[in-house]
Amino acid sequence: MNKNIFSSRAINKQQKPFAVTVWRLIVTGLLVSAVVSLALPISKHAGAASQPAYSKVSLSVGGSPTAAKIGDLDGDGRNDIAVVDLQGSLQMFFGNGAGSFDRISLDGLLPSNSNALGLDIGDLNGDGRNDIAVAFSSQTGAVSVLFNQGDRAFGAPVNYNTCSFSKGVAIGDLDQDGDNDLADISQCNEAGILLNNGQGGFAFNNAYGNGYASRSIALADFNRDGFKDIAYLNNGAGSNSNVTVLLNNGNASFGAPQFNWVWDNSDDLAVADFDGDGNMDIAAVNSYYSLVFVLIGDGHGRFFSYSEIYGGDAPTGIDTADFNGDGRLDFAVISRGTNRLSIFLNQGYYLYTDPITFSVEQSPVDIATGNLNGDSLPDLVVVNRGSGSITVFCSSGGATPPGAPTSLSAIAASSSQVNLTWADNSDDEDGFKIERCQGSGCSNFAEIARVGANAVSFSNAGLAAGASYSYRVRAFNNGGESDCSNSASATTQAPSGVPTAPGNLRMTATSYFRIDLAWDDKSNDETKFELERCAGSACANFAKIVEPAQNATSYSNTGLSRGTAYRYRIRACNGGNCSNYSNIVSGTTR
Repeated sequence: MNKNIFSSRAINKQQKPFAVTVWRLIVTGLLVSAVVSLALPISKHAGAASQPAYSKVSLSVGGSPTAAKIGDLDGDGRNDIAVVDLQGSLQMFFGNGAGSFDRISLDGLLPSNSNALGLDIGDLNGDGRNDIAVAFSSQTGAVSVLFNQGDRAFGAPVNYNTCSFSKGVAIGDLDQDGDNDLADISQCNEAGILLNNGQGGFAFNNAYGNGYASRSIALADFNRDGFKDIAYLNNGAGSNSNVTVLLNNGNASFGAPQFNWVWDNSDDLAVADFDGDGNMDIAAVNSYYSLVFVLIGDGHGRFFSYSEIYGGDAPTGIDTADFNGDGRLDFAVISRGTNRLSIFLNQGYYLYTDPITFSVEQSPVDIATGNLNGDSLPDLVVVNRGSGSITVFCSSGGATPPGAPTSLSAIAASSSQVNLTWADNSDDEDGFKIERCQGSGCSNFAEIARVGANAVSFSNAGLAAGASYSYRVRAFNNGGESDCSNSASATTQAPSGVPTAPGNLRMTATSYFRIDLAWDDKSNDETKFELERCAGSACANFAKIVEPAQNATSYSNTGLSRGTAYRYRIRACNGGNCSNYSNIVSGTTR
């Protein structure tokens, strides 16, 4: 396969693969003046780019989210956010236009093992409301359509099969009949076409193209004939590392695939006119080489030249928008390995600024752009699979978040209180958010309190005795939230004395294999219970089978033998101190 035949130049001095770097340095030294004057479209803009600023907030999604899209889902003129996850649920965050949201969850939307991997938003039945198409993976379907019923409600999903196991879906009018159609990319490495019948029903038309480990589908008019074409990425190596482009024949059928080489194992693509020449270009991110690789379109459906920029720390996702309002399209990329968002501002002449970086939550896997707070600049949503959240960046008109607090320390002051202290590193915060989760090394933090500006301490009372807690702190102002401080953990002191023994232990044999137990909790300072059992109507060789949590008053013992007698007893413990045992109960399974 022939690679693209002209490299405009490497536009950042970051390290590239050795042989290619040497070759490019030689060519650049000889041809740089010709490249600039002849090969590159001349930018109409000049001057330094202004720096975008954002307020930042993380919103819990739950599960393992995979993708997000921005669009107006309730018809109020304000954009909303839709998020899908591996568990088959859809989460919708309805915006109020000022960067805050109301969340509505559609749990169990698809089978729990459906692995929804992508979605798109658009009007699919011509009623003026935006609907949702979800790409998922199952033996019985590949694309699910949810029609907008108004009042923030959506109908039951209608599933369509292309090749099953879809990895992405795009909405657009492919046959120019005025109705939006669907194109998906699946494990068959082909683009499956679902044509709209004009009333929101879809029929499988055909599948086009081929590739390897295909993903990330996009629609655009690459040859300027007025019809939407298709591009998707092939995540392979060597001859399998390319972008497949399918040109529309004008009737939603597509010509032979055109393969455009990109670096091995590229991860995601975005489509737009990046150089302002009126032709659609394609940008692919590559985590292995840390590159953004731009295929430069000629307006006839071909890509005869390319450009590269250093893409930050192993970028895995990309989107594009004009983030600083200068009329040029910029890049936003996410890096899953470093939990970072990087923005590269377009300077014209295929020159981009060094990355402007922002931290996000754990394992970002997708990025979407759109206006969420009603100003003139685009905002961003990053999907964090590892932390089950989305991070929303809203342009803040120059306001910046405060500096992050550091040196957080947590010390157990008693059996029910932990004292926190930290270093305040900003002079413009409005306050601090205190977040906590239970356990040492836990990650499911939730906000528990706020304190005012300049605070450097907080006492968390009302905790359980002998329990471990982890904490982190953020500063905030009208520019958003700071990054988190370090996390700090402490274990409350064990209560003194021996807890009162539980009483009135009782049991019910509910089946051949199960006995239900209940007891009265007589103490208020236990950290756990120890439930013991032996087999036989007169047995005495009790052994601990479980440690019910503090304040527990029941337990179901399953996996027993049919028609067998068992005896039980229980005691309360705090630290190394345990009460006397309760009464002994006995019974026989059915």
